[in-house]
Amino acid sequence: MENKSLDIDESKNTPYLLYKSGTIYAETLSGRRILLDDVEFSIEKGKSYALIGETGSGKTMIAMSIMGLLPKNVKGENLFCSLDSVDISSPVVASSLLGREIAYIPQNGMEFLNPSRTIYAHLKDSLLRSGTPKKEVKEKAKEILSLVGFHDIDQILKSYPFQLSGGMAQRVTVALALSSNAKLIIADEPTNGLDMESSNKMLEHLFSLFSDAAKIIITHDISVASRCENMLVLCGGKTMEKGPSSFLSSPCNPYAKSLVAALVKNGMKSSPYLRKMGKCPFSERCPEYNNDCEEELSHYTDGGHEWWCKR
Repeated sequence: MENKSLDIDESKNTPYLLYKSGTIYAETLSGRRILLDDVEFSIEKGKSYALIGETGSGKTMIAMSIMGLLPKNVKGENLFCSLDSVDISSPVVASSLLGREIAYIPQNGMEFLNPSRTIYAHLKDSLLRSGTPKKEVKEKAKEILSLVGFHDIDQILKSYPFQLSGGMAQRVTVALALSSNAKLIIADEPTNGLDMESSNKMLEHLFSLFSDAAKIIITHDISVASRCENMLVLCGGKTMEKGPSSFLSSPCNPYAKSLVAALVKNGMKSSPYLRKMGKCPFSERCPEYNNDCEEELSHYTDGGHEWWCKR
């Protein structure tokens, strides 16, 4: 199936990546469960966008829907995604771009890599898929490994994943992404399990080596999210707040406030379970709850900063 270019007015500033989840739901034994509800965001070329929220908030589901990899029991209504003005909403189109125009960096490199294949075999497959001539593959693989900070490159090429440390395996996944011609990088908890030094190096690699690509950083770590230009805060599959990452200094939505208050430097404050779930996915724990919260969330804007709340 061919990629379909969108009919776009060139006089307008078209986002490099445009995503609209529509309604994404899972068919379960107990009925339909909404996983994402009208989540929308856009990313300019070369910019980074953080998706932040607790486990189960919908961050990874967004990534899966962009890549055309939703589980069989998960369906989407009115899902739309475009990359570089091309409609990639179809799972067939999106999945065909994996490893070429869309690169995925997992949260656990050791589990992602095939333990029965050498690092060179992994890189060879990726380079050939992206169109690298066969005679140039080995030198290109060496060059890429050097870019992500490896030194004893010949040894790394013949190593198996289980012979590497967790941080080294994670760097290999970045090298695999570099083997593509990626226009979009999706990094799912890229600093998970890494110490501070390795975490900082990982982010430096992502921002410097993929300077022209749009970058989605999925994380529960606010310090990681704050290094992106923009971010979206999710709770229960709904957008709570989004905009320039600077809004973290003074968030407006109670859930976003709660995430910031939970930081060690802010006293690790937690929100108690207070009441049954209302229209807002955070209403059960929200310290600012009132009876109006039983109604639909209101949408507020202040320039490029947006948030949803019933206050």
